[in-house]
Amino acid sequence: MNTRQPLRPAASPPTEVCVVTADAAFEAREVSIRRAIGELLLVVRESLRLEVVFVAEIVKGRRVFKHVSTSLDASPVQEGGGNPLEETICQRILDGRLPAVIPNVRALIAEQGLSRDHDALGAHIGVPVHMPDGRLYGMLCGFSLGGSIALDERDVRRLEMAAGTTARLLAQADGRETTQTDPALF
Repeated sequence: MNTRQPLRPAASPPTEVCVVTADAAFEAREVSIRRAIGELLLVVRESLRLEVVFVAEIVKGRRVFKHVSTSLDASPVQEGGGNPLEETICQRILDGRLPAVIPNVRALIAEQGLSRDHDALGAHIGVPVHMPDGRLYGMLCGFSLGGSIALDERDVRRLEMAAGTTARLLAQADGRETTQTDPALF
């Protein structure tokens, strides 16, 4: 004899479902790598107290912005935009000229030969995004405008975990899903 009772009565299906994030709206039926990365970047941006966080792909010597999360009405970084990699902080982090955390970008502009476009940047943090097969995809970076904020090695580790998750999502989108586990998660 079954004495289990339903927890709630059956309801008619909703007529409309909307899914909204702080950065973008997606249709309920959309299962999207873009959406997942967007939500990940939003969490990173908010937890590190940054105005902009982005994933950039390195393509033929250029940094191309693929995913951007921003709290700004007019962001200096736009999806689809890009510039020569050699002119970027990303390249300097990749080749070791700069550390992953830069408390005050303005203080390094002349020393690093950066353009005056970097004048508005306060703190910057960035790590490489390596695909599960080891190939360099690009960079996951974030920055604040105006004053510097306190970022540390713990924040770098958080960003590295987000970069690993981003790489796995990108691999899934390309049909290169892997079953390898990330040792950083254990």
